[in-house]
Amino acid sequence: MPGTVVIFQLADVRYALPLPAVRECVPMPALFRPPGTPAPVLGYFRLGAERVVAIDLAVLLGLRPWRAADQAEAATLYHPLLLGPEREGARVAYMVDGVLDVRHVSGPVVPPCEGATAGDWLVGEIDLGGGCTAQMMDADRLLMAHEHQRIEHLLAALHERDALWEGTDA
Repeated sequence: MPGTVVIFQLADVRYALPLPAVRECVPMPALFRPPGTPAPVLGYFRLGAERVVAIDLAVLLGLRPWRAADQAEAATLYHPLLLGPEREGARVAYMVDGVLDVRHVSGPVVPPCEGATAGDWLVGEIDLGGGCTAQMMDADRLLMAHEHQRIEHLLAALHERDALWEGTDA
């Protein structure tokens, strides 16, 4: 079932996302973080004409506590972002601790143990061979519906603010 997956490190655990959920892996750019931004959101950056929301995946999933911006800046500098496809007018990039591999996996996904404490974003475990495994995530369930709506509202506010400055000399 899995096919080709992107394997990455997050809080000392190997995780995987199906390749269609990851458009590309990009280095951490300079981010803009307006006041009132929710804790898991690291900030925003431009990719061409498009704004992308950068999210600390470990903080979002409760795997690591949130750090204030002055502490987080140095800690995030060398962490890659997994850029997802555009969804409902918004593009999200998830910060991970490191990208390990992209490979084809042909074995089944072993469902999580009954009573596992992870959210519904965890599909199960895949065998990577050589005694290694990774926890398979469902990219469509990483953000809840209200979180998607909040991101869309934040992006809309940024676009409105940008529009105020169109046509002015910088």
